[in-house]
Amino acid sequence: MTCWCYIQSGSIIPPWVAVPAGNLLAGAMQAVVLLLNEPGLQPLALPALLPAGQAPAVEFTLRWLESSNCTEIHLVTPSGTDQLNAYLKRAGWAGGARRGGAAVHVMTAPGCQTEGEALRFVEQKDVIKGDFVLVSGCVVGNADLKPVLQAHLARRAADRQAIMTLLMHGGPRTCSGAATGGAQQQGRCLAVIDPRSQQLMKLEQGGRVGSHGVSLGTHMLSERNSIAVRTGLRLSHVYICAPDVLMLLSDNFDYQSMAGDLVPGVLSEQELGSTLFISELARGYAERISTLAGYSSVVEDVLSRWTYPWVPDNSGDQQDLCRFNRGTYVDGTAIMASGTVVSKGSLIGHGSIVESGACLERSIIGSDCHIGRGAFLQASCLHSGVRVDDNCRVSSAVLGEQVVVRAHARVETGVLLAKHTVVDTAHSVPAGMRVSLIQHKAGGPGSDDEMEWGDEDSAQVAAAEAAAGALAAGGIPEAPLDFDQHVVGAFGAGFAWSEPAATALDVLPLVLGSQSSPSDCDSEVEDFTKDAQVVEEMGDEEEHATGADQFKREVAETFLRCIKERISHDNAVIELNGLKIAEDRTFADCARYIFTTMLSLCLPASPTVKAEYRALFPEGQLDPKSKEGRLELLRRINAQLKSWKALMQRFLKSSDDQVELLLTFEEYCAEEGDFASGESGAVFAELFPQVVKLCYDQDVLSEDSILDWAREKEHASDEDRHFVDMCADLLAWLEDAEEETDSEEEGSDEE
Repeated sequence: MTCWCYIQSGSIIPPWVAVPAGNLLAGAMQAVVLLLNEPGLQPLALPALLPAGQAPAVEFTLRWLESSNCTEIHLVTPSGTDQLNAYLKRAGWAGGARRGGAAVHVMTAPGCQTEGEALRFVEQKDVIKGDFVLVSGCVVGNADLKPVLQAHLARRAADRQAIMTLLMHGGPRTCSGAATGGAQQQGRCLAVIDPRSQQLMKLEQGGRVGSHGVSLGTHMLSERNSIAVRTGLRLSHVYICAPDVLMLLSDNFDYQSMAGDLVPGVLSEQELGSTLFISELARGYAERISTLAGYSSVVEDVLSRWTYPWVPDNSGDQQDLCRFNRGTYVDGTAIMASGTVVSKGSLIGHGSIVESGACLERSIIGSDCHIGRGAFLQASCLHSGVRVDDNCRVSSAVLGEQVVVRAHARVETGVLLAKHTVVDTAHSVPAGMRVSLIQHKAGGPGSDDEMEWGDEDSAQVAAAEAAAGALAAGGIPEAPLDFDQHVVGAFGAGFAWSEPAATALDVLPLVLGSQSSPSDCDSEVEDFTKDAQVVEEMGDEEEHATGADQFKREVAETFLRCIKERISHDNAVIELNGLKIAEDRTFADCARYIFTTMLSLCLPASPTVKAEYRALFPEGQLDPKSKEGRLELLRRINAQLKSWKALMQRFLKSSDDQVELLLTFEEYCAEEGDFASGESGAVFAELFPQVVKLCYDQDVLSEDSILDWAREKEHASDEDRHFVDMCADLLAWLEDAEEETDSEEEGSDEE
């Protein structure tokens, strides 16, 4: 939770005042992305090329920066340049600006292991010509950076000493919820800020920020009436920098990290005039991949569509055949045999084959993978070219490129298998192990020896890969190597990168969320003979109660937030449509819950309404049984319809959608179906025909849809016709109007 503490002299000042940017527009900017080695991702391949969905992480970073008006992007990496250049060429990023977009350049910085070293290398190359966006690591994001750039440039125009803006999260991540515990605590910061200008005056990092108190110098109040002490902020590792930042790093060789060295250094020498500012990320997504836990949670967020429009089924490639349906992504080129069970939250990539009886539970299958008969994968991530043979079990693991798990083997929770490793038949890889074809060196945690495959190791790497290839094919290598048999089996290939420690499972608790209880997948092979479509329908029935409630709640809260933040109808449509796509719902589903939320806004807030939205609801009770109370309630309903009818019309695409809305209104008033828990819908029951008439008057419901709704109930029981009978006068009036219209049209035709 984010905590606020105000220290003021004089009158109270509003807690947060945005800096006016005038009419200054954020122009095109350069960007620098530091793709340094990440100890927390050892021994996987280059972090930038780790797949997040169907694309590597660097693709998300580049598309985000390109959408934020960055026309020139420099990727700085100490190793893996050939692989990175090969991907950029395949993806169309190489060779200058693509389709009028960003021009991407790769800069090899040998030996650079820290942010400071890498940026000093950039400064020596003299490629930065003005203010630039700095992204430290692979950051997957969709947050709109343009207002942040605009505010930064406005400050720079007024004060050339405003050298940097730090983009920060307002609190703990709440998307997937996977990044919890120690990893999240370490990302927390304590910041002392000028609430008027957003100037940063103090920054502390660590898992116990603020627990020992915070020392505030008297100089902080010398030129301002108040300061804000914020705890719970998190760095996004995105900075908007002036060229002065590169000069500071060149002048101070002891500055190795941005937040750990440069920021405290500038703040401790404020008398020199340089100032720093923060921009709090209130909306949108921006998360960095630097640990296995961070990687797993970002992958889950991508599949959950928090990163929209950067999602697997929206690559921008017209030839991409990946489709999203009922929470599952399946590429059009993938082959799934009859009897395959695939749960919500899974992805099957390009050209992959899943054989009969396999069960994929919240798992990601990369391109060109092969999953054998009866294999069970739970909450796992498979990179391209992985082969999992018949009757294997893989639970909460990451399998790198070209990994082979032979028949009847088990890969236990928290295992990481680097590329080309092989697990022998019927062998069980112990929980928490990290396995690679590269032997672990004694350079110590985080050393460069652990991170790179040096030239001196090329022969060993080639020999290990040749041996692994022979073992994967069921043969015997020409030059046997002394692989760690207790980890990969007698005929497996791989070395233990590290022994499983007490915290091994904390590093990778699960690839895709919390582990579920045993399901239908957790059974013998013969239980997989059901047709996949039948199993999917059964799953739909099971999730209906919770899924509908969750979607209803999400639509209601999104709609309330749009009202509170005065979001335009167009932007509200975008947000609500994002929910619709993520949950595979219809436009009518959105309209149903927008409408019932509008009705609830006509009454005092119920106990279930969040505190932040209670001010939107009227205070004081009214008597719906009295004439005055009914009139007041109808006035409130009419006011809501006037305010939001344009939004409703965007989601009521057809007469059938409007009929669905009327059926929902029936359920709401009768407190049945999705509203059986009781939401004061019965208050509106006696006003049903009047509310329908108001919807008609405001063009929310058409004459045809109201009459179609009544005709659908023509042969229903008396109980089911209750609300139709209540609308008898309205229906008669509409029918008369329809007949008069038909007569006029006939007369016109005769003339």
